[in-house]
This record gives sequence, structure tokens and C-alpha cells, in this order.
Amino acid sequence: MTYAIRRGAHVSGTINVCKSASPSSTILPVTPKLKIFWLALVIMLAGCASVLEEDGALAIAPYKIEPSGRIVVDVRVDGQGPFTFALDTGASISVVFEELRNDLGLEVVPGKTLLIHGFVTSGKFPYVRIGRLELGHEVWADPKIAALPGDTDAGASIDGILGVDFLRRYAVGFSTRDRVIRLYPPDLVADRMYRGWSSIPLEPEYFGASGAALYLFEIDIGSRRIPAVFDLGAGLNLINWAAARSIGVDPAATRKKDVLAGAIESMHITARVRIDEVTTGRVRWRNEEFMIADPEVFTTLMGDENPYAILGAGLFTQRDFIIDFQRNRLLVKFAMDEVDTSVGEDSESKAR
Repeated sequence: MTYAIRRGAHVSGTINVCKSASPSSTILPVTPKLKIFWLALVIMLAGCASVLEEDGALAIAPYKIEPSGRIVVDVRVDGQGPFTFALDTGASISVVFEELRNDLGLEVVPGKTLLIHGFVTSGKFPYVRIGRLELGHEVWADPKIAALPGDTDAGASIDGILGVDFLRRYAVGFSTRDRVIRLYPPDLVADRMYRGWSSIPLEPEYFGASGAALYLFEIDIGSRRIPAVFDLGAGLNLINWAAARSIGVDPAATRKKDVLAGAIESMHITARVRIDEVTTGRVRWRNEEFMIADPEVFTTLMGDENPYAILGAGLFTQRDFIIDFQRNRLLVKFAMDEVDTSVGEDSESKAR
């Protein structure tokens, strides 16, 4: 789901760089201190062995982070461009906005429309004829792309959206160090084990006859476990009122008027709350702000009486991560100060 808060947000993160080391060719006496040094070196190299490799990637493409927090990349459409597309794991289908469709003269497929469930509302929209989309060296031939009106704030700064229909053709790796995404063959990542990464199970939530899906995982806020939508198209984090009440939020003390811009329409946000700690697997976020609202997507897809959350791109662009669609898992690199020794390796092995 591509949406953003109209007032904008600043995203920052800590980058942990793992550098390889080469032992000297000089022969040294093996002292107790030297043994400790070599042991530490082995541990360091073992941890570095799982950083995102360029080997085997089908395509490598730079990404940028918008002021809204969304991740955007350059995409070529039928050989023209580049154009700015947002990467959106909350969108089951890729789209172009009306201005780009008009500029390129893309033809509408007669008699075919697609029902799209947006964050704020739903509607039927036409398919357009596109020969190919290109991201880096990867070509998506004859994609089924919908055309959306571009008169919303969410569509004002981008030309289109690359949704799950494109992304799940690959295993998708994000590197904070060099700000690139890497598209891997799915089998390559599915067969690997990643030391120093938290493996978070993703649960596809299917809806409609098309097999479209959102991907959910569980987060812990205080003593409450809440299902959360993994939504890279979101420029913010959000919980519904059922979730807010379950963690003891007082609605009267949280009122604030903002406008939330969806890809189709906008809605007013009446509350926000700052949450001390959010955890999933072995990954921890602290002092994160969440909007509170009951958008249509919760009612349409998941029911409005159950607690739900949406975790946006800002939480994930702080670390390297890999989306392994084939094994339905999200691999997130964590820092050593985030490791909870009380759960240890059991938690990681269960996640795998």
C-alpha cells in the first residue's frame, strides 16, 4: 500500500559495516593473547560471511528514500525513462499513474478492469498495454499493469508502483551500506542460511480470486502480540484503534489532525502515539511513532474488530534485509546489542 503522511517524515538509521580482513604472512608465536585474537577474527569473519553478496544477483539497482520514507527506484517503461517507481510489498499488483500513461501514450485494454483495494478506499481501474518494464538488467515482459489516477499526494512524486506481482519473482535484498537492491534467483537465497540475521516468518494473507496477497508477521508491543502488515510502500507506521486500545492508549490524549494520502484517496488521521519498544524475532525498534486510524484496508481484508498494525519502510531501511518469498521469510540483519540471550538460538532455529 503506497501512502504517506502529508507533513513528511525524516528517516535515519545506523549502518554497521563489516570489513573483511587478511591475516599477515608473517609467522608469529602462538601466545594466549594471539589465540584470543584469532578466535575473535574467526567469529568476525563468520558473522561477515552472510552479508549481501553481489555474486549471483540478476540485477543490482540503486534506490533512494523519499522524504515520506518510501523506497523508490528508477524503472524504464518500453525503453523510455527512467521513471520513479515505489517498491511496495503492500500492493499486490503494479501500477502506473495517469500522468505517465498519458505521457507515454499507453493504451487501455478494452473491457478489462481490476478491483484494487487501496489503503483508504477501493475501486475498479483499467489495465494498460506495456511491452516491458526494466529494473537494472532485469526485464519484465508483458506485465499486467493497472492505471491509477495521479491526483493524490501519494502519486504526486512517483510515476508508478512495483508491487508483489513483480517482487516475488525474485528474492529481494536491500543493502543500507551502498543503497542498492539486488534481485536474486529465488532458489539461491532459499538454499542459504544467514548467520547474524533474524529469520522472521511471513504469513501470506490471500484475498480475492486473483491470488493476491499481503504478507503479515507478528510484532510484540509490551505484552501484546499483534499481526502486522509488511508494507514497504508505507511512509509511516500505523495501528488500528483495536490495537491501540489493547496496549492501553487513551484516545482522548492522542488527538492530532493529519492527512494520510493513499494511492487512490486520502483520509484524516486523528491520533498518533509513540511506542517505547517494538520487537519481532530478534529485532528491536525503540521509540517509534505510530499513527492510529481504521482505514478501509483493515475492514475489507482483515476485519475491523481485531488488532492490526502496518510497519512501513522507515523501520526496515535502518538495516540490511532480504525478502525470501519462496520460503515466506523476512531476513533482517540485527546488531549484537539487540540479541535477547533469553531466547538465544532456539528462537532463530524455530524461525528457520
